[in-house]
Amino acid sequence: MPGPITNNRVTTPQTTNTTATTNTTTPTPATPAAPTTPTTPGWAPQASTGGRVQRNDPDGMVNRVQIPQSAPMHKKGTATFEGAKLKPEVLQNSFGGIKAEDFGTTKVKLPGMGGPGKEFTVRDMQYDLGGGKVGMRFVPVADNDPAANKAMDDLIRKESKLGPNDPIFTLVAYIHPEKHAGSIKELGDTMLKTEMGNTHTGAYVGGGKTTNSPETYHGKTWQVKGYPANVQTISLAGVPQGELNKNLLAADNVLNNGVKFPPDYKNDPYKTVDINTTLMFYRDWIKGESYLKDDPKWHTYCAEHKTIVTNVGLNVPHNENSFKEIFGADEGSKLWGQFKEKYEAANGRPFTAADETHFEPLWKKEGLKPEQIRAPSKAEYDAHQAARFDGTLKSGAYQGYEPLPVGRSLAWKPESTADLVKNFMETYAPFKEVGGVISSAAILSFKPVAMERMGISEAEFMKLAKPLLQEMMAAEALARAPTDPAKLPEWSQQTTGALYVGLGGKPTDFAPGGTVNPALMGLAKELMGKVPGALAQLPKVATMDAGKRNDYANGWMRKNIQDELAAARGAMVSDPGKTEYYSPPAVTNRVVNGIVDSNRFVKIRVVATAVDASEVQ
Repeated sequence: MPGPITNNRVTTPQTTNTTATTNTTTPTPATPAAPTTPTTPGWAPQASTGGRVQRNDPDGMVNRVQIPQSAPMHKKGTATFEGAKLKPEVLQNSFGGIKAEDFGTTKVKLPGMGGPGKEFTVRDMQYDLGGGKVGMRFVPVADNDPAANKAMDDLIRKESKLGPNDPIFTLVAYIHPEKHAGSIKELGDTMLKTEMGNTHTGAYVGGGKTTNSPETYHGKTWQVKGYPANVQTISLAGVPQGELNKNLLAADNVLNNGVKFPPDYKNDPYKTVDINTTLMFYRDWIKGESYLKDDPKWHTYCAEHKTIVTNVGLNVPHNENSFKEIFGADEGSKLWGQFKEKYEAANGRPFTAADETHFEPLWKKEGLKPEQIRAPSKAEYDAHQAARFDGTLKSGAYQGYEPLPVGRSLAWKPESTADLVKNFMETYAPFKEVGGVISSAAILSFKPVAMERMGISEAEFMKLAKPLLQEMMAAEALARAPTDPAKLPEWSQQTTGALYVGLGGKPTDFAPGGTVNPALMGLAKELMGKVPGALAQLPKVATMDAGKRNDYANGWMRKNIQDELAAARGAMVSDPGKTEYYSPPAVTNRVVNGIVDSNRFVKIRVVATAVDASEVQ
């Protein structure tokens, strides 16, 4: 089942109005070349957590991350495949004729000028296997057959260090390996790569059983034939895995019973973006509040549903004292009784003392107090949302309830539209692989999508995008401009021309009889506006080889675009009916690769890929 953003489209950018003037000399475009693979870090991280870079976070997220050098999706070298082997005829017929050694990868075909361009490989569905190996571990499974799933269950127990009687709970991300080669436009248009090839997220609970939204999706079992699923474990620092799994199952059992799938999942508003609203949702689900079932805006698509389950499971131990502490003594005690009723209705048996869980929840690990995570009433929630959009929150006139910052005490931070655009670029058109021209074009190609989703004008979009793209092109100069001053004018002319083509112009526009689009050329020159400042720093990189220089420029750019990214992420949608945040099927894959901000106390790990038993040799 597709996630909420698979309708993104990469299209040729439309002509942009600009007051920039054109030079009298017409730039001659140069072929955008993929830069040399970087080898050395370009800037020092403040601290390191799990291979990711921890940064200061103005909006309260405990652990912000940057893409690590060792991110599985961009790891070089030969892939490793463990476990079962897929049949040749399955690779040919079900998975688009992909070679066995390329399974779980995407070849990105870069544009050339009048001919074929270069290509590079992204391991977008592969993962870390340990010991420096990246690839996939195939484990055969069968629907509704506990015995046929013993190998998967045994592997999960081994990898999670579970006892023989500990429960199993993993997320399962369904993937499309058959879509494995295309241009950047094709990747964003028809190949599901806005979702990294992930189009459904469910949970696997052992014995061949899965839980999903919609509740009956996949018949509550695998259904992975031609549609493999990456199996992902969730761990919380300092908490035994069996105890956490038991807690996640308790939350999933109640939240999955009667889950409502939205009618327009592609544009569904994801509302549980902070810990307070997440706890409100759980409280009101247990209480049976009608708005969660009657109002489609509160219905939950597949990955949204499992995100709520995950965040409840990390923050709410299931015992009466914890309910009292989180929801208040009186309400918590009553809610505990209601939870046990819901649990029995979902499972056909009472919730007993043996089912209770006791551990330090995520919110306590972050040093939060019960009053900070207080779940608001629905009226308080509505009043705060109204204040956000009528301006009274910003002006200070509103003095009511306010939640903690988006993402605080959650497993991962919700993605904004700006994040979706950035994440696509980081995955399939990263600066260090394709350079500033193609990266900039990839971002601008999402302009129509961002405008429609956020309800903003072209001018508003460009106000957010231009500063970021200017920094990117400045980094391009730092990475690839000639150090000989005499050659700089020609490089600048050629790069501006290549950017013009990357933005949607045609190489033939520069040929005799061709006509250059003045507005598009004006935009290209405007995006080159910070290049002179970068050129002044060329002596710093003059002695570096191409790889080290490219990596230095990449790190320099990342450091310099933080304010621009924060502004783009913080841009509000035009009205409450627009979709402001997402937790799409690709989100856990992005967490694993370090491109979505995640919590330092939470770890997501891919342990296997479930394939149908009929598909293996």
